[in-house]
Amino acid sequence: MNNCIKTFEKFREYNMSNKKFLIGASILRIVVGIHIAFTYLVYFSKRYEVWGPDSFFSAHFVSGLSLYTLNDSILYFNIIYSIGIIINTLYLLGIKTRITGVLNFILIYSLYVRNPTVLDGGNNILTIILFFLMFAEVNRYFSVTNEKSTDDNKIFNMIHNFAIYLCLFQVCVLYFFAGLAKSQGHMWYNGTALYYILQIDEFTQPVLAQFIINSPLLLTLGAYSAILTQLFFPLLVFNKYLKIPILIGSISFHLGVIFLNGLIQFGLIMIALDLLFLTDKEYKKCYMVLKNFKERRFQNEKSSNNTKKVAS
Repeated sequence: MNNCIKTFEKFREYNMSNKKFLIGASILRIVVGIHIAFTYLVYFSKRYEVWGPDSFFSAHFVSGLSLYTLNDSILYFNIIYSIGIIINTLYLLGIKTRITGVLNFILIYSLYVRNPTVLDGGNNILTIILFFLMFAEVNRYFSVTNEKSTDDNKIFNMIHNFAIYLCLFQVCVLYFFAGLAKSQGHMWYNGTALYYILQIDEFTQPVLAQFIINSPLLLTLGAYSAILTQLFFPLLVFNKYLKIPILIGSISFHLGVIFLNGLIQFGLIMIALDLLFLTDKEYKKCYMVLKNFKERRFQNEKSSNNTKKVAS
């Protein structure tokens, strides 16, 4: 009993001491903003047909609450749509994210609910994550304001950390059940799933797809690596020795989704969520490694140029 109490106290003190995953949260904020901006701008010229009062998806079929169904005038629609773009831009830039984060969630949720038929699935995880991020500090890094949070006390630290933990937990749940579903599909464990996926012309890059389709080895490796990566992700990502390899595998999978299937928004949000698992210490370590590599390369080039000058 005493050990449980001591463990709980250590855990509580650890989460109250300071905010964790600030760099990853800031990167996630930017990708979320880009994801939402992509939705707004790609459909901008067709916004009336897709999201407007006379959309092909009638407001009568809307099952959730949406700002877009409160009024059927074009003026009202344009105002809400424009406000959505402005708020998302402010959020992307890291301006007053406590306020813009809440507004961004309400506005993009309203847009998604208004017409879910044109979405690619990335919106589902984005909506959940954006809700959690309302309680986190996401503008400590890569923000135009560069403002340090004024709520660095124990309570706010814990709220931030648990919001991030919920994001990480959601990703683990998503991967596990995605891997479990694949493992129960005969096309996946037979290694033929990718073959049929790459036959869909609307979501395939023909040149790359044909190269993979013609290779039974790549089809089988791709299918089994997807199953194993997703199924064991929740276990391996918290192992300090296997964390980086499993993240590289997961990110590679989603890069394949982007380049092979053209699901850019879905792939980007999942890559950003993978990167959220890296701690601030790990990010800073990576930065120092890259910085030292760049400095050594510069010094080597400088020495080489000096040697050539002396020789000439």
